[in-house]
Amino acid sequence: MSLHDLLSENGIRRALIVDDACDSVPTANDIDPSNDAWPIFNDDLEEEHRKKISDYYPSAAYRRFDELIADDEYVATIWKLRDELGAICETIFASYIGDQESDQKYIELAESKLKKLGLECDKSGRDFNDLAQTADLILIDLFFDKTQDDHSLRESKRKLRQALDSRRETPPLVILMSRSHRLELKREEFRDDVGLLDSAFRIIKKSDLENTDYLERQLKRLAENALDSQRLASFFFNLEKGMHEATSRTLGLLRRLRLSDIGQIQQLLLDVEGEPTGSYLVDIFDRVLQHEIERDSGIINSAVELNQFSAVSHPSPYVAGSPELQELVERLLTQNTERLKLPGALDSPVAFGDILKITEDAEIDSLKTALLVDLTTENVLLILTPACDLQRCGVPRVLLLVGTANPLSVKDWSYNDDTRTPAIRLNNELKWIKWNLKHIDTVSYEQLQRVIEAGDLVVAARLREAHALELQQQVLSGLGRVGTIAALPATFPVRVEIYYPNIDTVPTKLDVPALEEGAVCFVGRDQGGKSILRLIMTDHCCDSVIDAYATIRKEHVPGPTKPALHHLQTSEDLRRMLTEGIDLKDAKKDKWSFIQSYTQNRQIPQIGLIAWNFDGYSVALDRKEVPKAGIIVLIKDQIQQDTPGFDSAVRSGLIESHTDFE
Repeated sequence: MSLHDLLSENGIRRALIVDDACDSVPTANDIDPSNDAWPIFNDDLEEEHRKKISDYYPSAAYRRFDELIADDEYVATIWKLRDELGAICETIFASYIGDQESDQKYIELAESKLKKLGLECDKSGRDFNDLAQTADLILIDLFFDKTQDDHSLRESKRKLRQALDSRRETPPLVILMSRSHRLELKREEFRDDVGLLDSAFRIIKKSDLENTDYLERQLKRLAENALDSQRLASFFFNLEKGMHEATSRTLGLLRRLRLSDIGQIQQLLLDVEGEPTGSYLVDIFDRVLQHEIERDSGIINSAVELNQFSAVSHPSPYVAGSPELQELVERLLTQNTERLKLPGALDSPVAFGDILKITEDAEIDSLKTALLVDLTTENVLLILTPACDLQRCGVPRVLLLVGTANPLSVKDWSYNDDTRTPAIRLNNELKWIKWNLKHIDTVSYEQLQRVIEAGDLVVAARLREAHALELQQQVLSGLGRVGTIAALPATFPVRVEIYYPNIDTVPTKLDVPALEEGAVCFVGRDQGGKSILRLIMTDHCCDSVIDAYATIRKEHVPGPTKPALHHLQTSEDLRRMLTEGIDLKDAKKDKWSFIQSYTQNRQIPQIGLIAWNFDGYSVALDRKEVPKAGIIVLIKDQIQQDTPGFDSAVRSGLIESHTDFE
C-alpha cells in the first residue's frame, strides 16, 4: 500500500505546519534584547525618528530604552517602520530576516511533501489554536523564537498543550522539527510535558526535509500505528476522566461517615480486631475507589477497544532501553513505602505481606540467635501469617518465608514457574527476590519486637495482597498461583555494529554514527510461554542503517553476496528486521548465525549473519557464510559493571549457544 493510501485509510487528511517563521511580525525575543545592534540603533536615532516611533507607540516617549527593546509592541513598531527609519534598522533585523528565509525554505519543503501525499495543508505561527482543532497531523517547531532558549521551548510546549487540551480523546499525530542540535536531547521532555503518546510522536531535523525521505518514513510509522495510538489515547483520556469522577464518588460516600459513625466502627470492630482506624479507612478507600473505577463505562468501553490492539507493526522504541517496565511491575506488586507508616495492626509489629530486611548495622550472629532462624545478610523475611491472626496477636507465633534479594538483571527476569517477586525496591534499588518454599520458620511477637526495636530488622516493603496471597498459597497448599497480573518484559542495553563483506569477504564496518545511541534487548516470552530475547533499535538507528546500506555498491561485495544485498536494498526485509526486532535465540559467541528472510524468499532464505561478542569478526567469512552475508550484525555487551549480557543470556537459557547451521 502506498503512503498516500495508508494516510487516507487511517483518516490522516489535514496537516498543520506550526513555525514562528510563519509570523509576519517579530517578537522582542526574536531580535534579542542583548543584540549588540540595539545600542547603535539608539545612538543613531534622530529627533524625527523618535517622533515617528512615538506617534505609533506613545509609550516610547517616556520609557527607558532597555525596557522598550524587551517589549514586543515596541519591536513590532520598529519592524513596521523599518522602511521609513531606513538604514539604522538593517543591522537589527539582519539575522532575523536571514533565519526567516532559511526556515521558510524548510516550511515550503514540508508543505510540498505533504501536499504530494494528498494532505490538505495549513500553516501558522504562534497563534495556531483554532487550526489545531481540525488537524490530523501537526508539524511543530521546537523553539518559538530565534533565540532558541529554554523560554522559547517552554512557549512551544505550552501553546501545543493548550491547543490539545480540548481534544485529548482524539489527539493529532505530532512531528517535532528544528534546526537545533538540541532536538534529540529535548524530544522526550517535549513529548512528556505536552502529554503526547510515544507511538503518535516523532521528530525530524529541518535539514532532513531536503533531499531525503525521512519525513515520509516518519509519516509511515505514525500512520501504521495511528489506529492503535488513537485507541490508547482514548483509554488514557477516559481513565483520567473516570478516575476523577470515581474519586469524587468515593469521597462523597466516605464524607457521609460522621465522626460518631467512625467512633462506633472503632469501638465495635476495630478495637476488637486490633486494627488502627487510619489504616482501616485507607483500606476502605482503596477498595471503594477500585469499585467505582470499575463502574465507569468510559474506562471499560475504551479498554474493550484496546483488546483489538495489533502487534503486527510495533513502533520502534524512542530510546535504547529504559526501566519503565520493571518500574511498573514493582508498583503492581508492592505498596508505596509511604504506606508503611500506617501499621497493619495495633499491637503487632508487622502486617501480612511485610518484607523484613536485615539492616547494615545488624550483627548477623546475634540476630540469628535472637530469632533462632538461619539467615545471611542477603536474606529477607516475608510475613505470611493471615491478617486476621495478626490482629491483637491472635496466634502465638508469626509465620515467615525466607528469600534472597538479588540485583535485577536479564538472567533473573524469567517466566518460569518458580517462586519469586520479580521486581521490588529495597534501599532505593530495584531487585528481585527468590523465595525458598522449603525455608519457612516461625518466631514469637516478642522476638520480632525485640530485633526491630534493636534496629537489626526493618520493614523494608509490603507486598500487595494478591501477590502475598499467591506466595502464601504456594507455601501452604501448593495449589499454584491465585492469579496475578503477568510480569512485563525486562530490558538491558547493548551496543550494535553493522558490517558488510568486502570483495575479499572480510566484514567491513559501516559508518553509522546513530548506532552510538545504543540498542536494547527485550526479554519476554512467546505464545507457548517460552522466554525469548529480541534486539530492538531506535527509529533513528533504523533509518541511519537503512540509509547507509543504500550506499553500498554491488561491485564492492563478493559475487555470492550480491543477491542478498540486492534483496535487502530493494525489499522491505531490512526495514522489517530493524524495526520489528531480531530474535536472538540463535546468536552465538564463537561463530556467525544466519538471519532468516522476512518475506519467505525461496531464492534467498537467509539475508544476513549475526553474532554476539564474536572475536572473529575481522577475518574472512567461511564460504558457506558469504552468500548469506547481505547484512552482518555484531552485538557487544555494554562495558559498564554489572550490566547483563551474552553470558547472562546463555545461563538463563535465552540463548541457544550451540545451534548448528542449517
